[in-house]
Amino acid sequence: MTAPAPRLQSTNIRTRVVNGKPLIGVKHTAKTSSGLPVSTAWIDMSPEEVEGLIKSLQEALDELGKK
Repeated sequence: MTAPAPRLQSTNIRTRVVNGKPLIGVKHTAKTSSGLPVSTAWIDMSPEEVEGLIKSLQEALDELGKK
């Protein structure tokens, strides 16, 4: 049996410039079904990668009928 996925509590966003390139960082904090905290490492993405992520998320919402 697969354990339920942790439930998102918050998302932190940061911006920074590394080697002259802008990066947008995302870090999630969640809790397991038993209430234990879970945190991800910072994930840095280029602005283009963020735009692709936003597009993918919007497509998923559209499939669910939530516009």
